[in-house]
Amino acid sequence: MLAALVAGAAVTGLWWKPWQSVQLPQSACWGELGPADYQVLAGPNGKAKATARGSIDGPVSNGLLLSSCRLVWNDKHHSSVLSVSLGSADNSDVADDPRLLGSSLQQVSFGPDVTGWLAPGTGPLALQFACAYQQAPASPGGPVTRTSPYVRIVVSSADLGTASTGRVRSAYAGIGLKMAKAVAQRLPCGNQVRLLDQPPALPPG
Repeated sequence: MLAALVAGAAVTGLWWKPWQSVQLPQSACWGELGPADYQVLAGPNGKAKATARGSIDGPVSNGLLLSSCRLVWNDKHHSSVLSVSLGSADNSDVADDPRLLGSSLQQVSFGPDVTGWLAPGTGPLALQFACAYQQAPASPGGPVTRTSPYVRIVVSSADLGTASTGRVRSAYAGIGLKMAKAVAQRLPCGNQVRLLDQPPALPPG
């Protein structure tokens, strides 16, 4: 009986490590994401914090949207568990995006009005859609000229846990869709942006 208990404890010890735990912020990316969205990316151990630059609420200054949010480890030189960048784009081609250069991209639909591009493995996911957002004039009463008709969202990670490529891609898809919906509503886009209700099923690897 004693031998059985010792063996059971040893097996349990393979997966239960009470000295390890992961601590994640309750919200990230301007309040649009929560632990359920990025838990898969974080792995089993560490403490992370959320940071953000810019906003996804309009009107947009200088005609250009340039915002980003990150989930970073406190003790790993701020290595990024999750990075989401949002920016204006001049056309509907992502081939010139430096974050995606050199990748063999696979096109994925996120709805009738939103195209996604998936890099190999756990590489970035990019979404892009037309968005007639309101711009703030350069000076009070000055003219407003919209120079960038598209919004591009790029989801990536520089420090993944032990999750499989398929689970990472599923997390990326969920995060990308949530952020696209949030941007279309909060910026807001003057045009209708038709998006899927649920994230698309991405190839597992």
